[in-house]
Amino acid sequence: MEAPEHRLPPGAAGFASGSVAPPVGSGADKVDVKRLAQTLWRQKWPILGITALLWLPAVLLINAMTPLYSSSSVVVIDPHPNRVINIPSVSEPMGIYLDTVNTEVEILRSRDLARRVVETLNLGQEPEYMATDAKPGLLAPLMEEGRALLAGLGSALPEPLAGLLTPPPRPASTLAPPGGSAGEVESARLVDAFQKNLRISPGVQSRAIRISVEARDPQLAARAANTVAQTYIAMQVEAKRNATLQASDWLQSRLDELRQDMTATGRAAVEAMRSETGMVKGRDAPLVNEEMSALNAQLAEARSAHANAQARLRQLQTVRPGNPESLSGADIGGDPIITGLRQRQAALSALLAELNAQYGDRHPALTRPSAELRELNATLSTEIDRVVRGLRGEVEQQVARIQDLTRRLEGLRTDSFDTLQGEVRLRELQRQADASDDNYRRAVTRLKETQVLQALEMTPDVRIVSAAAVSAGPVGPGKTVMAGLAAIVCGAIATGIALVRTMSQRGVYSSHQVEALLGLPAVGIVPLLGRARRSGGGAGGPDKSRNPARDPYAGTGSDFAEAVWRLCARLHLVRTGAEPTAGKGGEVIMLTSSVAGEGKTTLVVALAAFLADAGRRVVVIDCDTRRPTVHRLLGDGRPPKGLTELLAGDATLDQVLHLDDRRRVAVIAAGSPVDRPQTLLGSKAMLSLLVELSERYDVVILDTPPVLSVSDALILAPLADRVLYVVRWARTASSLATAGIKQVRQVGGRIGGAILSMVSAREHASLEYGARPPGGRSYRLRRIA
Repeated sequence: MEAPEHRLPPGAAGFASGSVAPPVGSGADKVDVKRLAQTLWRQKWPILGITALLWLPAVLLINAMTPLYSSSSVVVIDPHPNRVINIPSVSEPMGIYLDTVNTEVEILRSRDLARRVVETLNLGQEPEYMATDAKPGLLAPLMEEGRALLAGLGSALPEPLAGLLTPPPRPASTLAPPGGSAGEVESARLVDAFQKNLRISPGVQSRAIRISVEARDPQLAARAANTVAQTYIAMQVEAKRNATLQASDWLQSRLDELRQDMTATGRAAVEAMRSETGMVKGRDAPLVNEEMSALNAQLAEARSAHANAQARLRQLQTVRPGNPESLSGADIGGDPIITGLRQRQAALSALLAELNAQYGDRHPALTRPSAELRELNATLSTEIDRVVRGLRGEVEQQVARIQDLTRRLEGLRTDSFDTLQGEVRLRELQRQADASDDNYRRAVTRLKETQVLQALEMTPDVRIVSAAAVSAGPVGPGKTVMAGLAAIVCGAIATGIALVRTMSQRGVYSSHQVEALLGLPAVGIVPLLGRARRSGGGAGGPDKSRNPARDPYAGTGSDFAEAVWRLCARLHLVRTGAEPTAGKGGEVIMLTSSVAGEGKTTLVVALAAFLADAGRRVVVIDCDTRRPTVHRLLGDGRPPKGLTELLAGDATLDQVLHLDDRRRVAVIAAGSPVDRPQTLLGSKAMLSLLVELSERYDVVILDTPPVLSVSDALILAPLADRVLYVVRWARTASSLATAGIKQVRQVGGRIGGAILSMVSAREHASLEYGARPPGGRSYRLRRIA
């Protein structure tokens, strides 16, 4: 019998014409804002719950915070104070520069100033600055034992490993050092605590500096801000006074040294030196200096002429008369003979090149020009030799002149050495005497000015323009703002958790994903069927007295029934009145899946029942001999013989073929378990069975085990006219489904499409379409899919 061939017509592959799958490929990395918003809207209740769970403790912590008060004083740099007398200060006034303001800001932030403020205000007695007794925690003994253990291991290891295992030393502030330095540790702690509450803010394009102090007590904040400004001004006055005192002491100690130096190197020593050397004050420099200068100029000129002549001589010695290019850079001193010979040589060379290019190098026309060029080269060589001999004579003459000038210059140097040496010593003594007199006079003048400055009151370069006042209200923490920020942060965390949870889901959720990820048309979307409704017939058979309207495999009142009817219509399994009754025979349809538990058997029974209600002759074959379940849903229990006995020849087709009277579906159970069911399923008996059943029935449905678990389905796939691949909604990973589909295609199975089973109707509607149907009515799969 020829097996019937069934192909899905165009546009009927299980999805509506014009539907577009999600972007895959180059556009897959683009962010779909609308789909992202839909995803977040679906997760709104988990997001709100996590946000509330995180935000409530944060609000409690924010409300428990102690309010802080802030007070500010403003100082301005005034580098032009009024002066009673016009005497320059030892320390110069501040300049009006940006670096000056930044420097004063760092001084206000210094630990020295903070320490003075702490001592002035006695902050150690303030409640918020008092030291709290640190109680050891519950894990303190374990931490101490761990430190001791690491120290012991480090001492037994080599130096590099010992340094890695040895625990770091304790901070100095946690232990009271010996020698009575506990007060220093307490002072350092108070300074650190005060600096944390101190804010120094320079003005924008101004000389003003704002000093702000935060404290729990508003009066303490105002007193601290004013004390910082006053201490800063006092430090500046103190620095000026100390600089003046140090300068006065230093000048006083230097006066005696300057007086002794002036006596030792005074004008008496200068006059004694003049009398000793015979030099008269105001006399001009000796004539020997002028003569030496003239000889030096002549010697430099002679050396330059010698160098030029020697360079020309070296150039001409490298010239080759036969090579015109070697004469291009040579200095011939403007010799007209050599210049004419060079021009003639260039003309002959050009002529020879032209004749050589025209006639060749062996043509008689080249003989005469070649002879003339050789004679010309010989003449040029003779003239160059003449010029070289002349240059050699000139070089020897210049050498003799240089030697003569050098001898005369050495003689003059010997004669004038004593005179020059005496003059140098005299000038040096004169400079020392002038410097000593000047230093002594300036030191005396500056000492008197410094003594006057000590008697005057020092004026600082900074003044307070705004004293700190007690704050009327707290400045922080901003509980409303912090609560809002906490809500935003908690919402962001909750949103991130929801997105991570959504992205970590690997299942297939919509028909778009079926088409994009699996490469198959989504021929059906079947909703989840409850456990009680799914087990309509138990081992003892179905309850025939039950109301037929409650049977999930019959009628049209449920979403499940509508979905199965729609699947039959899309697969063209329901014959309409316009279709002819005669056909080539029944169609063999195999249902399989990737793994167990995807609702494949329930779908097989439902599909058979609905086709039987439509008047089709249907037979179901349970090909899962390892875990047979079809007999629990169809028939009156597990029959004594089934498919394995039929294929092994131990039973006939009529003996294993049973009819479910309630659903009018023929059933062949799996039969007894065998060791190798693949051998029976791949035998000729199985093919003959399918051919015979195709002649008797309109539709033959095969319920096969999962593809990735055993190979039974792969053996039966080529025998079926169509393979329907069942994928459990939101549970089966797309990678598993892709692997199973690939194996079915490799063995030649004709996959007609994929079916999403056990779908949650409400969640699927939001995932697939992102909206409810018009009118606000809840989503039903039969209205949209």
